[in-house]
Formats: sequence, structure tokens, C-alpha cells
Amino acid sequence: MSLEQILEQTAHARPGYDLVSFKEAGLPVYVLKLRILVLERKELSPIEEAVLKAVRAGLDSPGSIYEFLGLSRTVLNPVLASLNTTELINYSRGAADADAKVTLAAKGRLALAEAATVKPEERVVSVCFDALTKKLLLIAPEQLDRAGDMRALGYFEVPTGTSKRPEVEDIPLQDFDKVLARLSVTNEPTGTLLAVRRIERRELHFLRCVMLFYKNHAQPPEVEVAFWREDGPSMEHEVRFQAVGGPDLVGARLLMTDAALTPGVVLPDAPAEVAGPAPLSAAASAQPSQASASLTANAVASKPGAPEVETMQTLLCHEHPPFLKKALLSAKRRLVIVSPWVRDSVIDWPFIASLEALLKSGVEVYIGYGFEMADGKGKKSAAKNKPDIDVRAEADLRELANRYKHFHFVYVGNTHRKSLVCDDHFAVVTSFNWLSYKGDSQGSPRDERGIVFRKKHHVERLAAEELELLGKSYSGASRAGPAKAVKPAH
Repeated sequence: MSLEQILEQTAHARPGYDLVSFKEAGLPVYVLKLRILVLERKELSPIEEAVLKAVRAGLDSPGSIYEFLGLSRTVLNPVLASLNTTELINYSRGAADADAKVTLAAKGRLALAEAATVKPEERVVSVCFDALTKKLLLIAPEQLDRAGDMRALGYFEVPTGTSKRPEVEDIPLQDFDKVLARLSVTNEPTGTLLAVRRIERRELHFLRCVMLFYKNHAQPPEVEVAFWREDGPSMEHEVRFQAVGGPDLVGARLLMTDAALTPGVVLPDAPAEVAGPAPLSAAASAQPSQASASLTANAVASKPGAPEVETMQTLLCHEHPPFLKKALLSAKRRLVIVSPWVRDSVIDWPFIASLEALLKSGVEVYIGYGFEMADGKGKKSAAKNKPDIDVRAEADLRELANRYKHFHFVYVGNTHRKSLVCDDHFAVVTSFNWLSYKGDSQGSPRDERGIVFRKKHHVERLAAEELELLGKSYSGASRAGPAKAVKPAH
């Protein structure tokens, strides 16, 4: 079904709600490489079947079996050894016996009856695990898009709502037989699952969909976020997305304002992917690509008497993290972050994954950090006794810097700056420590204050100042080695 057909079908699908925006998007799906233990069914070879039948007929010594089948010891000895190892036959030797006796084991009788054997074997398989519904998907990884492909297409990456990666205990084993059946069709190993040993690799991919925004004009107004996949609407994804706070993560609450949404003026404090759609009626008659551009424009025009759009905005503590997330999701050309301290609590797997996705798409990324551990008199405070960067966070960031030449990860010395610059769209100057403090509204309150600039010349000026810091380092820096040279991206 084409995008235009989906919009036509969904425009009036919810009584009491209007479709006010949409976004071509991708639902998050993990491609998991699993090491599993399966009970594998294996057909008996003709020679194995002949040996078992000979033993069942009463031949109880290797010599008599050789003579009966007319085969040499060289040929039959490996077969007898294999049958003994798989417990299909038994070897026994009495004290007075010159040769071992061969008898048919219970498993051997069963194998003869079914003309096949079963044995446990380890296999490595790739499965698709839906990050929202926590279910296995009966699709091949080739049907999914990588983060870089999503950005190249201009599709929005639907957030998972959590930083927790899937573990073995999260995999629904009751669905695994269906997955193994699919794998058998694709010539991958199959069998009856006994256990999932471990997850060897996790890669976040995306399943294409259309993300739909519905607004209820009742008092108070409500906004619902729905998903339409290739096979139709998915209420399960909608429910799960709501449960993890997804609508707030993508800025759906901004659609609850009374502003008439039309192209032209930047919407303050809004994720670029969903802010400021045009009315559906204006886009419904356009071609799909034109409709997408119109409905997802980053814009709003005020109604008569409404306040003017802010070009400068103050931020409280818990209002900072959405700006960092927005920058990681929406930067197209340049991202600059300056933060004295760098901690694992922020530089977690989702942060690294988002950062690498930016780098893969060619975004020039600059991160400057560093704070001296002692004051000018050589005295140390309790706060300064803690290193300015955690070991694991530094290792992860250095590894990216080694692989991507356009990632500039720089120690700048005794800086106390906290800045964030995303392209020429916005810049934040603040007391908030971007890379060492999550700023969760659920945690302990902290008095932080920042200012957001949206005027292009202010944004560019701040970017130039921060890049100068990264290029020259702070004059009081004492860490060994020169700072990495940084040149502004053009």
C-alpha cells in the first residue's frame, strides 16, 4: 500500500480524532545472533542402518558383522565407533572373552524404527526481536533497515523508550519453534530448541512503518501516536509505545497546543522529526513525497493574538536531556558537545549507538572534555578526586574516534564550559553537565539553568568559539600530549 493510500485510509479512522501529522519511520528491531542448543534429527546412513539390523539379527561381535556385510574392518570400525558414541549400540567384554560383544541399545532400536537419530547440537542463528513488543518476528534480517539507511532515506527512528538491551531471559521461548521452522526454509540449521545459551551480538535495525499523530479536540486535548506497518495497523505497538512514554519522547505533546500548524516559523523546543505539521487537508492531494515534506515541516504560525515564537529560551534541569537526544537524532552536518566530565551513566549503549549512526551518515562530531583534578594550590576536593572521565566511557569514545576521522574527541584542559550545538538549528549554553548527568526528572532535583539560542548567527558564533577551544585547548591544560587539532567543518 502506498503512502498516499495509507493516509487516505487513516485520515478518518478514529472517531473524535483528527489526523494532524505523520512521519515515515522505522520501528526498532534487534537482530540477535544467538547460540542455541537444539535436538537435531539426523537420518541414518545406509551402512549405519545395515550394522544396526545385523546386531538386531543376533550378530554380536565385530568380526561376524564384518563377515556378514562383506566389508573391511577399515570401513566398519569408524561406523561402530560412531554408533557406540551416540549410544545406539553397546560394547561389552567379559573377563574370559577375547573380543568385545556388541548389543543393540534402546536408542538403537528406536533409531531403527524411525530410520533416524536425534542428538543435541549447538547452533548459531539470527533472529529478529521487536524492541517494543518484546516478541520474536517471523521475518528475515534482510527485511530491516540499518540506522544509516534510515537517515539516508530521511525516515524517523522510533525510540525504544529504554536503554536496556535484550537479554536471554527476555526472549519468548514459546515462539521459538516458529522461528526455527522459518529458518529451515532458509536452509539455516533447525531442530527442537532445548536452550538459548547466550546472545553473541545485538544490532539495532528498523522495520519501516508510518507513524501517525491523532489529536482529540476535547477538553483537555489528547494526542495519540499510531503505527501502520506493511501488513496494516499495529495496535500492539501503539499500546507499548504509550506505556514507555514514547509520545513524549517524540514531542507529541507539542501538538496539543492551539497553534495552527503551517510551514514557516521554527517551533520552540520540539524534536525535528515531528514538530509542526501542516493540516492534512493541505497535503492529502499532494504526491506522497510532497505530503511528507509538508506534514513534517519544522514550523508553526501563530494565530492572531498568540505569543510570538521564542528565539531564546531558558531551560531547567530536566529540560536539558531532550535537547541532547534531539541533537543525536536530528544533526545532519555538525554536532558540538563540551562537557567537563564524562560518565558511563550517560555514555551508555544507546548514546554510543546514536553517535555512531551520526558518524556513519557523515555528521562532523566534536566532543571536548576535561577538568583538572587539583586546584591551583595543589589541594584536592572530594569532587575533584574523581577522574574527569570514566574508563569505559573513554574506551568507547576513543574506539569511535579511531574508526571515524570526522569524530574529534579532545581533551581541552581545565574547562568548566557546558555547551551543545546542533547544526545551525540551536545552541545551548548551560550549567548542566551534558555527559556526566542524566538530569532525570525522577531523580534528585538539581538547580541547573541553561539558555537555548535559535538565531543562526548566535548559533554559528557559539560553534566557532567552542571549536576554537577544541583546536587550541585551554591555556591551563596540564595533561601530557598536545590537543588534537580541530578544524571547523565546511
